[in-house]
Amino acid sequence: MELLKKINKTNSNLSRSLFTVFYRNYLVWLKYYKPGIIGDILEPLLYLAALGFGIGRFIHNINGVSYVKYIVPGIIASSSMYAAAFESTFGAYTRMVTNGIYQAILLTPIGIEDIVSGEILWGTAKAFMSGTAVLIIGAVFGWIMSPAAIIIPVVILLNGILFSSLSVLITSFSPSYDFFSYYFTIAISTMFLFSGVFYPVSSLPQAIRYFVYIMPLFYTVSIMRMLDEGKIHPVLLFSYLSVIILFALIFFYASVYFIKKRVIK
Repeated sequence: MELLKKINKTNSNLSRSLFTVFYRNYLVWLKYYKPGIIGDILEPLLYLAALGFGIGRFIHNINGVSYVKYIVPGIIASSSMYAAAFESTFGAYTRMVTNGIYQAILLTPIGIEDIVSGEILWGTAKAFMSGTAVLIIGAVFGWIMSPAAIIIPVVILLNGILFSSLSVLITSFSPSYDFFSYYFTIAISTMFLFSGVFYPVSSLPQAIRYFVYIMPLFYTVSIMRMLDEGKIHPVLLFSYLSVIILFALIFFYASVYFIKKRVIK
């Protein structure tokens, strides 16, 4: 009951001011966007090229498709995850602690709920840029051809919200920049390697598969691959989308609560 009251209070305190926070971050990004674009877009393309054309020469196909085509949905999902995670950890921590932006904004009528929501929205935008860039490249080279793939941008947005929310939540506990190395090594890199980006999860031992099923990225990769192949299983699609939305909601409300607890004393 107490939890529902806190969720309702958070919802009632949200306003259009979150777009002001988003726009502020966007204006700052415009001044330094070139290095950011290189990191957010070029890196996943390098993975795609090195693994798809390198290892792909030795792996003829997986589930009836070429290896490079197989990994494209996973690279889309993982690139949006990394973009959201970097922006909502290092970027958010800099604004919250190093530059004191949160405290400055709180001197205005904008509340902490709008600040956190604006941060998550901005992290989602960065995720969308990165994931969509890979999607476009995949379409240009003919690796993404299914009509159902038109829904992939929506999944990229959901993935961005999920990992931006999770990353802001991690930031709320972070005492320094060094703390993020634990997050990226233990959580982000583990999901990148085990969530089915590069190979079918069914090839893993049963015990490890149970562990994979609690990874949010697994569900995003699975949905994107389903859409890319055009083999839609409505019940599975709905259940996976529900899991992603549930994760996103939990991480969002938790991030608002703990950032508020840290910033407002």
